[in-house]
Amino acid sequence: MSTTAPELSVEDVLAALDSVNDPHIPASLANMGMLSDVEILDAGNVRVKVRIPCMACPGVGMLRERLEDALAAVPGVTSVEMVEDWSSPWDRELVAPPTRKLMAAHGIQL
Repeated sequence: MSTTAPELSVEDVLAALDSVNDPHIPASLANMGMLSDVEILDAGNVRVKVRIPCMACPGVGMLRERLEDALAAVPGVTSVEMVEDWSSPWDRELVAPPTRKLMAAHGIQL
C-alpha cells in the first residue's frame, strides 16, 4: 500500500509561522512585518525570507531555530531554509496596528 505525500500549501506554512514570535516581542513574525516571502520549492522544501529589524540582531539564531521547529511539524515539509532578507528592509510601518498597541503597552516605542 502506498501513501501520497500531503499537498503542502503556502497557507499551511503561514499558519505554522503564526506560532513563531519575534525573539524580543510576543508578536508573530507576520504581525511584526518581518515575513517578506514564503516559497515552497519542491518535494516539501520551504524557503522563508525574513526581514531582520536590526543589523547583528542577537535573536536571529533563536528565530531561525523557532522557525525551523514550527515548520518541521507541518505535514509535507521536508526541509526549511530561513533567508535573512536585507533587500527588502524592515520598517516600523510594516508592524500591524494591534502589535503597535501591544508594544506601546510594554513601553516599546516605534
